Amino acid sequence: MMKTSIEIFKTNVLNRPVAAKLVQCLEALLLEAKVNFDLEDCDHILRVETPETIDATLVRNCIAHHGYKAEPLQ
Repeated sequence: MMKTSIEIFKTNVLNRPVAAKLVQCLEALLLEAKVNFDLEDCDHILRVETPETIDATLVRNCIAHHGYKAEPLQ
């Protein structure tokens, strides 16, 4: 059975078109990843699930490149 890594990030992404663009960016960067946002949550959650170890810095940098913030949720 493959190990799955899941990382949850708190973001400042507020609208769906931006979230959709960021999902595309992250899925292109992290092959085989499932990426989604929960914008209804107070922390505007970004959830990344992948069969490999998730590089939180890579995720943060991708989000920052588009002018937003993402911090791993503790």
